[in-house]
Amino acid sequence: MPRSPGQSDFVVTRPVEEPELDADGQPTTAASARATRWVMTLTFVMLAMLGLICAIGPHIPPGD
Repeated sequence: MPRSPGQSDFVVTRPVEEPELDADGQPTTAASARATRWVMTLTFVMLAMLGLICAIGPHIPPGD
């Protein structure tokens, strides 16, 4: 079926993103050390909170 003149093809173009370069000038996809430490700290805190909830939770008396 032929296309009507009201229809048109369109093209979406994105600008080319420059990759981050390491000290040797090679592209890197690794996370930064600061981001890794932040995520690991957050993970440790959340696991500690979960551990406390599991340990203390059964010993809290019901409020009647």
